[in-house]
Amino acid sequence: AIINHFNPKIESYAAVNHISQLSEEQVLEVVRANYDTLTLKLQDGLDQYERYSEQHKEAAFFKELVRSISTNVRRNLAFHTLSQEVLLKEFSTIS
Repeated sequence: AIINHFNPKIESYAAVNHISQLSEEQVLEVVRANYDTLTLKLQDGLDQYERYSEQHKEAAFFKELVRSISTNVRRNLAFHTLSQEVLLKEFSTIS
């Protein structure tokens, strides 16, 4: 809305004054002169927002998933049947 409002005003100013490229000061002058005619429509729902949280909504799900996987591995992996050397070798290949 802002661009659509000010672009024609800037182009008109440039045409009237026979200027191909306006300086920053000239653009600012046009904006100041036409600021009062700018109307902006507020978007609905800006007064309501979701509170920011360091922890994402999905964090609880993934936390429980990792716990479940860890518990299942501990239950189903027979550590006592593996030698320490084999066990360490297995763990060293986990990435």
